[in-house]
Amino acid sequence: MHETPAAGSVTRYYESNTRRFLLVGGGGSIHGIHRQLWAPGVRTTSEATDYINLLVTEHLQDVSLGDDATILDMGCGVGGTLFRLAEFYPNAKLHGITISPKQSDIAKRLKARKGLGQRCQIHLGDFESARLGVKANAIVTIEAYTHAKNPRTFFSAAAEHLGPDSHLLLVDDFVEPQELNARQSRIVTDLKVGWHLSALSSVESCVRAAEEVGLALSSNTDLTPLIRLGRPRDRAISLLGPVFRTLGLAHVPFFANMIGGRALQVGLREEFLAYRFLTFQKNVLA
Repeated sequence: MHETPAAGSVTRYYESNTRRFLLVGGGGSIHGIHRQLWAPGVRTTSEATDYINLLVTEHLQDVSLGDDATILDMGCGVGGTLFRLAEFYPNAKLHGITISPKQSDIAKRLKARKGLGQRCQIHLGDFESARLGVKANAIVTIEAYTHAKNPRTFFSAAAEHLGPDSHLLLVDDFVEPQELNARQSRIVTDLKVGWHLSALSSVESCVRAAEEVGLALSSNTDLTPLIRLGRPRDRAISLLGPVFRTLGLAHVPFFANMIGGRALQVGLREEFLAYRFLTFQKNVLA
């Protein structure tokens, strides 16, 4: 697998942290390593972990995605979202790509256990440079876009894998459109460095990059209010993150996760960061 130096750092981050993410994520059989969302009616951590998958599925149903559609998950992790989509779209062709060999191995074992056979393919590679020979009706990317080199390279790669009249669903963190003071700028830098988020940007920059390759924004939903801040684990991270940063441990994946996690909490709480669900449609002429 060919990687740029930046992609290599993302690989090491997930190779070191994936099993811990699965252990503390609370997703259970959902196999989710994404943000928990506590929407009205959500009662358990498993339901909170699965909620983003339900939002994705609802949107795909709203745009009348065919039952036999081709769906690509760019940054699929261990396959949690793909496996949930397989339940709603039993005739769909499913593809996922992850940069982590450990995630790829786990996803392939889970795929076999779920009996998905050839209709679900897990690819190992850098989603910005891989060419999968797939023309998808929909691409899903959850907390992966910001790992790209920059917004333009992400959307260029996505557009190559989208067929006509197709859809891209993107869930990630964004910097809100306001002037940051020096302290807030340092916190954003901590998040970028700790979590290896080279493409962390404003929604405006993201949308502009999408438009350059023929992808038009169709919706923008702020999911930040559904995140529970201040859990015991969050409080521990808030205390320890600055210590690890001062000790210069940002190059160690475990401590880097803590440093980035603390920065994210501060940014979400003070509202200069937001967790958003953006959807795009590919122009039929693009």
